This record gives sequence, C-alpha cells and structure tokens, in this order.
Amino acid sequence: MLNNRRFLGAWELISFESRRADGTVVRSWGLDPLGMIMWDESGHMSAQLGPRDGSSYVAYFGTLEADDSPEGTLTHHVAGASGESLRTDQVRTFRFLSGDELVLSPPPAPDGTVSTVTWRRFRPGA
Repeated sequence: MLNNRRFLGAWELISFESRRADGTVVRSWGLDPLGMIMWDESGHMSAQLGPRDGSSYVAYFGTLEADDSPEGTLTHHVAGASGESLRTDQVRTFRFLSGDELVLSPPPAPDGTVSTVTWRRFRPGA
C-alpha cells in the first residue's frame, strides 16, 4: 500500500534539465521531452521518458517508498528497467510545486551537476 497518496495517478513529463556546477543549464532531451510516470494505490510505479524524437528512451518499473513530509525523499525500488544502470534503487528528492506539479531530483553527479525532472498530473479529459 502506498504510504503517501499525493503521488497517486499518472503524471506527464514537463521538463528534464541539468544544471552544471558553473551554472550552465543543459536540456539533453530538448525543450519538449516526452514521458509519463504512474503510481498506484498498491505502491507500484512505472516510468517512461526521453526526448520527443525517440532518439533515446528510459523506462523502469517497481515499487515506491516515500516519506510523508511536504518535501523529502522517495525511492523507486526498481524491479525491471530498459538499462542495466537503472536496475537499482532510484533515490530522488521531491517537492510539490502545487498539488499538480512535482519536481524530482536524483543525487548530484560526481561533477556537481544537479538534474531536475518536473512532472504535472494528468487532468481528466485533458
């Protein structure tokens, strides 16, 4: 059972960007990436994302564990993935920008680069 119901449902990818230590912003999947992440009441999740042109693709599925704070840490316990490097626990910080927008960030890269992935909840009929 999902311990944090705020994540429930399907979310569309709004942006994926990385900020290097020198402040440079890189959008390796372009300004309009494509993706969806879903969390269900049983605690299962799946994510699929990449650039809109389909030149690369990331997908994984598993279960979710998240703390109850307004901003905190979640862990995707990955059961299967499109690449070997994804087949591990995926730890992300999270913060809700509103009830319908969510930012996830993996730990900083060794070179200090910080990535952010912004999601918006799908709206019925949209």
